[in-house]
Amino acid sequence: MHRKEAYRIAVEAEIRSQNLYKALAKSFKHKETKDFFAQLLLYEEIHEQKVRELYAREYPGKPLQLMQDLNMELQGVKLEDPKQVLEFAMSREELAQNIYLKLAEQSEDESTKALLKQFAAEELHHKELLFAELEKLHGILQWFDPSELNGLMEY
Repeated sequence: MHRKEAYRIAVEAEIRSQNLYKALAKSFKHKETKDFFAQLLLYEEIHEQKVRELYAREYPGKPLQLMQDLNMELQGVKLEDPKQVLEFAMSREELAQNIYLKLAEQSEDESTKALLKQFAAEELHHKELLFAELEKLHGILQWFDPSELNGLMEY
């Protein structure tokens, strides 16, 4: 994949994630959940801005040609099923992470490479946050460190 194409895909992925998180923030009535998706939206907006800046620095004067329709492709995702929505959002974060890692691998500028790797790590963190929400949904999130129980079972 050519770097120009990778930048385009990265920006489009960020915009699609923004659209998803905007919709999710509006859909949920619980304040903590709304705030959670609003925070993810903010992160994706920052990523989009920074990727556009990287593109402009690498390709000055050349406009970034995005696809016309960047509405989310939620076909097959039941929006009334929080598990499916969270799993879909996690897959979006993983996609973005892989794009950033690929761009970083191809980058010759060390500061650009470092920024792209940072974005990849942030996308992984977003995925982990979504996974924690999924675990809370299923009631399986452990609120303690299991290693703290070592010794309690030993006699």
